[in-house]
Amino acid sequence: MTLDSSRLASILLVDDRPQDLAVLSSILAHPDYRLVTARSGMEALRRVLERDFAVILLDVRMPGMDGFEVASAIKSRDRSRHTPILFLTAAHEDVSTIYRAYSVGAVDYLAKPLDEAVVRAKVGIFVELFRKDQRIQEQARALKEASQRERELQLAEVRLLSEKRYRSLMEMIPAAVWTASADGTVTYCNHRWYEVTGMHLEDRGPRQGQRQKQSQGQSQGWLAAVHPADAQRVATQWSAAMAAGETYSSELRLMHTDGSSRWYLCHIIPESEPRGGRAPVRGWLGMFADCEELKHAVEARDEFMSIASHELRTPLSTLLLNLEGLRRQLVTEELDERARRKLESALRQTHRMEKLVSSLLDVARIVAGRFQLEPEACDLVEIVQQAVNGLRPQAVAVGCALELCDPGQTQIMGRWDRMRLEQVVINLVSNAIKYGAGKPIHVSLECPSDPEAGPVAIRVRDQGIGIATEHLGRIFDRFERAASKNYSGLGMGLYISRQIVEAHGGAMAVASEVGRGSTFTVTLPLRR
Repeated sequence: MTLDSSRLASILLVDDRPQDLAVLSSILAHPDYRLVTARSGMEALRRVLERDFAVILLDVRMPGMDGFEVASAIKSRDRSRHTPILFLTAAHEDVSTIYRAYSVGAVDYLAKPLDEAVVRAKVGIFVELFRKDQRIQEQARALKEASQRERELQLAEVRLLSEKRYRSLMEMIPAAVWTASADGTVTYCNHRWYEVTGMHLEDRGPRQGQRQKQSQGQSQGWLAAVHPADAQRVATQWSAAMAAGETYSSELRLMHTDGSSRWYLCHIIPESEPRGGRAPVRGWLGMFADCEELKHAVEARDEFMSIASHELRTPLSTLLLNLEGLRRQLVTEELDERARRKLESALRQTHRMEKLVSSLLDVARIVAGRFQLEPEACDLVEIVQQAVNGLRPQAVAVGCALELCDPGQTQIMGRWDRMRLEQVVINLVSNAIKYGAGKPIHVSLECPSDPEAGPVAIRVRDQGIGIATEHLGRIFDRFERAASKNYSGLGMGLYISRQIVEAHGGAMAVASEVGRGSTFTVTLPLRR
C-alpha cells in the first residue's frame, strides 16, 4: 500500500554529476518517496526553501558552492536546522573531511562508490523518523482543541515519544554517543559506547577489573575511557570548552574493554535554548566516530611520501649532474638545434622533478616533526635580492614586470636560516608570477629603525586573478590550491613556506580579492 502524494516523504539529492544523481535516484526509487534533485548548491538551497525534506543526501565536492557551505546554510535556517544531512564522499577522502562534515552538522556520511543496501537502510531510518515527527506535529495541533488538562497529558506523551525517538536514533547510529547535563555529568550513553568502553551509565566508570578503579571512574566521568597518554590534554581542553560553552572537537584514543585502544574523532556540542543573547548551556551531546583506519592510512601515506622522496633524490641528483656534464661537454661541439632543444628540455624537467621531490621531502619532515632550521648571521636584504633576481628570467618569459622596492637600508642583519628564507621568497614570487596574469609584481622589504619597535616584513603583491574569500582559510594547508586545475602544482609551496616562517617565530598572512590580485605578507622577529 502506498501513501497519497501529500504523505510522500521528500528526499533531496544534491550532486553536480548527472550520472551520480541517476544512480542515487535508481537506488532510492520507491512509491513512498518523492525524490527531488539539485545539481548545484544554490539550486539545493532553493529546494529547501520550497519544502521540508525527510533527509538530504549532499555531495561534498561541487564547483562553486561546496557541500560544507550548503550544509552550513541549511543549518543556519530555523525551519531546516534539524533536517538530517548525509554527506556523500569519495572513499579516498581523509579524516579531516569526515571531521569537517560532522562539524557543519552532518549526522553521517556515505562513501562512493555507494553500497545500495547501506544507502536504503540509512535513508529509511530518517524517513521513518520524519514520518513519526509529522505524526507528532499533527497530534500537537490536535491538542490545541482539547482542554488544558488533556493538552498537558498529550504533551507529556509527545515528549515521551520524542525522547524514545531520540534514544532510538542514538542506538541505531554506528558512532559511540552520550549525553550529559550542563556540568558534564553523563545522563545517557548508547549501546555502542558501552560496547567500546564498558562504561555503565549507573557507575559512570569502567567495568570491574578494567584499567582504573571504580571511584576514579566516577570522578572522571566519560574521561575515564580516554587513553592515559591523551587524558591530560583532553581533560584540559574539555574543561575549557565547558567553561566557554563552546563546541569541543579533537582526535583521541579510547580504551576498549579488552585493554586495546583505537583512535576516534570526538565531537561534543552544547545544547541550549535561545532566549535572546547568549543562551545558557542546558546539556551536552558527545559523538565518537572510529577513525583508526583513516588515521593509519594517512600515516602510511606520509611514511610512503617520506621514503619515496628520499629514494628519488639520489637518482635525480645523479641524472642532473650527468645532464649538466653532458651540456658542458657538448658546448664547444656542433649540435643541431633539435638535439640542443631536447637536452635543454631534459634539464628543465629534471630541475622541476628535483624541486618537487625536495618539496615532498620537506612536507614529510614537517609531518614527522623532524623539520629543523640552521640559523646564522645573514643579511635579509641580500636574501630577498638574490631570490628576486633569480626569478627575473621566469617573469620576463610570461611578460611580468618584477619590481623590488628599495628597502631604504643597505643591510638588515639578523639570525635566520638563509636557505629557508630564500625558499619562502622564491615560493611567494613564483606564485605571483604564475597567477599574476602578466601584470606587474611588487616585492618590498620593511624594517623598523628600532628592533624593539616591531618585526621586519616582506610583502609580495600581484595584480592577478586573486583568491576568493571562502578559500583564504585553506590555502596554507597541505595539498590545497585556491586556483583551478588549469594551473600546475601540488599545493605544497604555501604550506612549507608558512611552516618555515612560523619556525622562525614569525607569521604569514594574505589579503586578496578576486580579479584584483593578492598580497602575501611575511613578518619575522628582528634578532640582532
